[in-house]
Amino acid sequence: MLKSVSGRLDLEAINSSLKTVEIYWQQIDDELDRRGIGRKDTPFNTPIRLRMMSAFQYLDTLLMQQIPPFSAESIAHMLTFNNRVHYGTDQSLLAEYATAIEATSEKFYQQIGPIRQWYEVHTKRGNHPLKIAAEIYVSILGYPQLYIEGNHRTGSLIANWITVFNGYPPFILSVENAIAYFAPSAEIKRFVNKSTWRGQSQLPKYRKSFLIFWENHIDNHYLIHP
Repeated sequence: MLKSVSGRLDLEAINSSLKTVEIYWQQIDDELDRRGIGRKDTPFNTPIRLRMMSAFQYLDTLLMQQIPPFSAESIAHMLTFNNRVHYGTDQSLLAEYATAIEATSEKFYQQIGPIRQWYEVHTKRGNHPLKIAAEIYVSILGYPQLYIEGNHRTGSLIANWITVFNGYPPFILSVENAIAYFAPSAEIKRFVNKSTWRGQSQLPKYRKSFLIFWENHIDNHYLIHP
């Protein structure tokens, strides 16, 4: 896997891919249902796409500023990601859902400590950044989840932050990779419960399978090339 030559996101290319997902969302959702993966609770529509783009713009700014993921400075930004995927920058929505935002913030700060500690330990060990990114994603979706809602979307942003910060291209949802992405993500959410024997026995399987997915679907097309 070649490293990228740029740490900046091509936001136009990302938006184009997400627009195509939006156009074909009904077919994607039908296929998820046909395969027994389950329909998504939130359809990928224009408001969702625009909020995701707001989050990618925020991520691009953090990459431009070279803020390391899971540094002391970065933690509050991870909470902002979750707000962006739900509300974008709409001040009226942010005010309307202030109680939900506060509840999410409380849960986030209760859960982020062990994930941050895991990241620091495995980074110091010299684990490959893609492995760390994939396992952080699994941890965010596992039990207990990091956020009240939006763990898939926010988890992928944090995994992309780790990935691109370390010189690799991002994963961007597309029509071609949507089923391959949602299938393992649904399994992780359904079964990875670290408080149970079954969850602990399943966890290595999901870490390995999602790493394979991540390695195969990051794409230089979504970076700005000098």
